[in-house]
Formats: sequence, structure tokens, C-alpha cells
Amino acid sequence: MKRSLACVLLLILALVIVGCGSSTSTSGSHKIDVTLSEFKIETSVSTFQPGTAYQFSVTNTGKTDHEFMIMPSSEGAMNGMPMGDMDKMALATIDTIHPGETKTLSVTFPSFSAGTQPEFVCYLPGHYEAGMKQDVHISK
Repeated sequence: MKRSLACVLLLILALVIVGCGSSTSTSGSHKIDVTLSEFKIETSVSTFQPGTAYQFSVTNTGKTDHEFMIMPSSEGAMNGMPMGDMDKMALATIDTIHPGETKTLSVTFPSFSAGTQPEFVCYLPGHYEAGMKQDVHISK
């Protein structure tokens, strides 16, 4: 009887531990929700660990197309730079995200030196200048 009760208690404890999981998905990456609208970027998390896998779920709740780029550091408006050059600089990119659409992106951040931190941005014409940017911090 005591042995059966102990087994039941251990099973319950194991189920409780499994049920109290973290914000990681079944693939082992941390899920991050990103919302794009006119004209801002909002995220569920803005501080990340280098070397950790993140799964970004990017949703456009706005009324116009947007894009989502993770730039290695604040590059400013970059007026006049061809989009292909910006894409080469980016750590990660989702090109066009139509209104109501959600796209995903997997990213593992490298370490960054002091004074250089990445930024989430939308560089469609006029969007960055209208405020579509979000500072990101990579912990050391």
C-alpha cells in the first residue's frame, strides 16, 4: 500500500513539473511574439541571451504591409541604401508580411560588444522614420 502511494505521488509530482514548463516550444527554442502595426514594433521580450535559440512569431495587425528585420546595431534611417544591401547586413529578415498575416523566424543571437546592440526594424519606405524600430538587448 505504501509503495503504491509513493508511486502515485511521484507520478503526480512528475506531471506537475512537466506542466509548469517555461516559454520554450517543443523544439527547445524560446517563443517570442512580435506585433507590427502603424507604425510600431511591440515584442513580448526585448532582452535575449547569446547562443540561445529563439522562435519569433511575427504578426502584422496593421492595415499596410510591413517587414521585420533584426539589424546588428542601430543603423538609423539608411535613406538611399538598396534593400539588397540592407538584407546583407541583417541578422535575420522576413520580407513582406501582409495585414493579418503571421510569419515565423528562428534566430540565435551572437554575443555583442559593449555599445553595439541589435535593433528590430521595418525599413519599408518611411516606416523606420515613422517609428517602426525597437531596441534589443543581448545579455552578456
